[in-house]
Amino acid sequence: MIDEILEETARFKPVPLNAAMAYSENRDILIEAVNEIMTKNANTKKLIGRNPLSVMYDNHENHAAFMSNIFKLNDYALMAKVVLWAYFSYRKRGFSDDYFPVAMEAWIEAIHRAISPNEARPLVNVYRWIINRHNQLLLACDEEQEPQMLINKRWKEYKEKFLSSLLSGEYKLSQQIARETIQSADDLKDFYMQVIQSSLYEIGRMWESGEISVAREHLASAIVTRVMASLYGHFIIFEKTRGKAVVTAAPNEFHEIGPRMVADLLEIDGWDVDYTGANVPAKDLVVFLKKKKPFLVALSISMPFNIDRARETIDLIRENSNLKKMKIMIGGRCISFYPQIENYLGADGSGKSAKEAVELAARWWSNAQ
Repeated sequence: MIDEILEETARFKPVPLNAAMAYSENRDILIEAVNEIMTKNANTKKLIGRNPLSVMYDNHENHAAFMSNIFKLNDYALMAKVVLWAYFSYRKRGFSDDYFPVAMEAWIEAIHRAISPNEARPLVNVYRWIINRHNQLLLACDEEQEPQMLINKRWKEYKEKFLSSLLSGEYKLSQQIARETIQSADDLKDFYMQVIQSSLYEIGRMWESGEISVAREHLASAIVTRVMASLYGHFIIFEKTRGKAVVTAAPNEFHEIGPRMVADLLEIDGWDVDYTGANVPAKDLVVFLKKKKPFLVALSISMPFNIDRARETIDLIRENSNLKKMKIMIGGRCISFYPQIENYLGADGSGKSAKEAVELAARWWSNAQ
């Protein structure tokens, strides 16, 4: 079913640039209108289930940012993948199946209010397609959309124990499992990839499917952050054999564990690393890069609605004459949704995992010598 939906998107007529820009420029007006329409709808509380209105409002803001990207990219396979993910996760979080067509109608009404008829028409056609394919999307959204991570036999038992400790909120047990398991820097790399990353993928899946609450997901992430901090100090390589690297996240990105993992593994590999954390404003990042003059910057992008923010960041970096030779790497979950993202963003390369990111950085460094 998913393949059929993706094949159908290949036949979409491109949205003209003027229509895409009209959507982007009126984004705040559209969000406000949709919020108003849905709030006034007498059935909305039933449609969103146990969720507060604030969750719906956040969804609207993210939806508008994402669709603004889609209309500029004219990549409707990407749209379909994310819509299927939204159907799956929203339904598991208590949203009614009927919420989706009602919300899409609200977006259509908002577009008609804010955008001229000629520019609105191709935008509305895309929303109509989502409404018309609602039943197929419902059937397809439960199909497996991402491949399961393959865990090395040696690490499988540790992963199950570590995951259990995260789900039960036991920091000391999580730390104990990690410290008893890791004896070397190579062990740390494997523990990051085979145990921590696979556990977090599983926790993310459980949150999306409604098996665990937001609070438990946040607690698990917090425990992982503490465990990583406690482990990392045992394996710092003080001798720097490679250049300087900056690891950061796109504006509005709040997922910190992935880029932190990349930063740790780069430093273990001999890089002089500065990790800035999440949600760094683009202008501030450029000022920081000009001061540090790194060989490379690694930019994390987890959510598809942040694609434009990431592109604006990279464009700002590229415009600076002092940063022309600096390599730009991207990573994060967004790559699984949009494999061609590095070309759209103008990055030099991408890493689908922390391991791939470190390997790519090493190749760049070797080729530059």
